Amino acid sequence: MHDLVNGVRFGAVVILVTLALAGCSGNGRPDSTSAQSTSPQAGWTRPDAPPDPHTLLRAGALAVSQVPDSVLIFIESQTSDAGTWKARVVTPDGAEQQLKIGSDGVAVLVGPTATEDSDADKAKRRANVDGAHLDYRSAVNKVLGAVPNGSITELSLLDMNGTVVWDADVWDTDLVEHDVTIDAASGAVTANRQV
Repeated sequence: MHDLVNGVRFGAVVILVTLALAGCSGNGRPDSTSAQSTSPQAGWTRPDAPPDPHTLLRAGALAVSQVPDSVLIFIESQTSDAGTWKARVVTPDGAEQQLKIGSDGVAVLVGPTATEDSDADKAKRRANVDGAHLDYRSAVNKVLGAVPNGSITELSLLDMNGTVVWDADVWDTDLVEHDVTIDAASGAVTANRQV
C-alpha cells in the first residue's frame, strides 16, 4: 500500500512538472514564440508580421468612403482580431463614427457606428481636424520617410501639448517598434524614438 501511495505521489509530481514546463515560454503566456519571449518588457507584444502600409491606406480610404464628408482621425491594426483594422472618422460637426475593416482593407465588417459624443468631444475633434494640414495619407508618407520600409500599426490625430500631431506606432524591418510624431500643420517629424 505504501508503494502505491508513493507511486501516485510520484505520478502527480511528474504530471504537474510536465504541465508547468509545457506552459512555460519565458513570458508566462502559453504558445508564445521565441521572439516574444526575448522581450525585456513585460507587456510588450509585437506583431508576427506587421501589415503592409498599403492595407492601412486601403482601409483608411474605405472608412472615409462610408461616411460622407468625413476625415480619418484614427486607424489601428487589431492583431488580437485576425489583423482587422479599427478606424474612426469624424464628420464636419465633430461627430465620430467607428468601423471595423478586414485585414486586407477592402471590406467593412462592422459599422459605421456612431459614438456617444459630448459637445466638448465634438469641439475637440473639430479643432484637431481644423489644425491638421496633413491628411492621413500624407502622414503615412511622412512616417514611412522617418522609418523606411516600416509598417504602421496605429495612426492617430491628436492634440499633444497644444500641437495637433499625427502619432504613429511603426515597426521597422528588424521588428523594432518606433513611436513617430508628425506635426500635423507643418509636416515636420517632431519625434522618432524606439519603444
